[in-house]
Amino acid sequence: MKIIDTFVPCLYAFKFSQDSPDELERVFDEWANPMYLFQFFEDNEKHIDIPIEQAIKKIQKEAKFLRDKLIERANEEPNQLNELFKNLNNNEISAKLLQEQKARNRWLRLYAIKIDDNNYVITGGTIKLDNQHYMKDWDHTRKELDKINKCRDYLKDEGVIDDDSFQEIFF
Repeated sequence: MKIIDTFVPCLYAFKFSQDSPDELERVFDEWANPMYLFQFFEDNEKHIDIPIEQAIKKIQKEAKFLRDKLIERANEEPNQLNELFKNLNNNEISAKLLQEQKARNRWLRLYAIKIDDNNYVITGGTIKLDNQHYMKDWDHTRKELDKINKCRDYLKDEGVIDDDSFQEIFF
């Protein structure tokens, strides 16, 4: 497990193996890949109310919008990533150390750990359809929930308590 810089300032990503892309690159690659999307929507066809081809176009459009927003918010001075990322648990209102976060655009979710108001580490992302209310109830979202928890535990075990310790340990 490794943490790397991304194409966006103040945004980092987990890379789980040498042979795989980092998590930010992985999710955007999946969301751009018509073959991946076709298989996903074919597997979840009963959960969508539009044709698969239309769903694929919708995801690709949403992914471009989300990517553009990431770049825009990160390049503001100071960066405004905190406007894009919100608490993973909608009922959680108080801040905590290494807060689990999500950035969303309709069906898309990008998951991260908040280091401080200006720095986030991407742990993964997925497609979350309208009727998929709880992450724990669906295989593909449960996998992302497990990853975000594993990544948060890893950061804690490494001694990350704030941006200074994060930068000192990993960069």
